[in-house]
Amino acid sequence: MAAVPALLVALLTGWFTVLVSLQYRRNHRLSHWFWALSLAFSCVASLAYCLTLWITPHVPWLFVVYYVFGAMWMPAIMGLGSLSLHFSRRTVLVIAGIVCIVGLIGTVLMVRSPVSTRQLAQLGGGAGTGIIAQGAWLPFLIVLNAFGAAAVFFIALLSAWRTFRRQAHKRLLYGNLWLAAGILIISAAGSAARLGSPAMFWITMFIGWIVTFVGYRLLTPGPAGIVPLSRAS
Repeated sequence: MAAVPALLVALLTGWFTVLVSLQYRRNHRLSHWFWALSLAFSCVASLAYCLTLWITPHVPWLFVVYYVFGAMWMPAIMGLGSLSLHFSRRTVLVIAGIVCIVGLIGTVLMVRSPVSTRQLAQLGGGAGTGIIAQGAWLPFLIVLNAFGAAAVFFIALLSAWRTFRRQAHKRLLYGNLWLAAGILIISAAGSAARLGSPAMFWITMFIGWIVTFVGYRLLTPGPAGIVPLSRAS
């Protein structure tokens, strides 16, 4: 039962990945490529977490996969997708290069850090904070998380404001506001875990992804995705 919320996140983000990937096949927009990749990373991370709980004794490298894909890379890549809506392709690719360098250094440092098998055995559905020994990788993770969350949140708010000023369809306005709220909730999941409420981590994550998904559907009505996400800017 402890893995159920994480499994729900994996299923939702997996389906989300398929939908955004299909959109990318139609429009080949850089934003959709980054979003599809970040959603796939979230799905992989959630599945790795589930496998960690299901396999006894828990396998340390599976937990590291969960942390690398879900905590280190996913938020920053999603942020790159949002930046693609308002910045030139060249600018975004330069920023993506910096993100890759920071992420690779952080990943190497994280993989080389010891994993507490005692704490891992007591994972029990929590976020897993403290299982990987804190070290030089932590500042890299914080920077990538802050960049990703800020990029998605503020670009969504900017898109909502521009939609409001243009008096465009209210569906676009609400879609961007739902996206911003979803990312805020997902970011709050990690904060709650660090502040002593790890049991709420996956439930908060699942709620955040539902809200984000609702925002996506508001911005892409109809089975064919009539309104591309990038037009919300």
